[in-house]
Amino acid sequence: MAFRVYCPTCGKVARITSSNNMNRQFKQAYCICSNPACGHTFVMNVEFDHTLSPSALSIPENLRKQIRETDPAHQASLFQDMGIG
Repeated sequence: MAFRVYCPTCGKVARITSSNNMNRQFKQAYCICSNPACGHTFVMNVEFDHTLSPSALSIPENLRKQIRETDPAHQASLFQDMGIG
C-alpha cells in the first residue's frame, strides 16, 4: 500500500516535492496539489505514533540467539520469562 497525501482544500491527490527530517520520528513533507485548478502548496507533518509489534532489536543479542536455537514449543516460555506475551 502506498502512502498517499491528499489536498486539504480540494481532496485531490497531492505530490510530495521535498521533505525535511526534523528528527528520527518526525518529518515535514512539502506538497503540491495535482489539480491544476487548485494548485495548493502545503506542508504535512508525518510522525511516529506508536508500536504495533516491538523490534527484535530491543531484545538482547544473547537472548535472541537463545530464541533462535530453541524449538518453537519452548520459545513461548522464554517470552513469558521476559514478560512479553
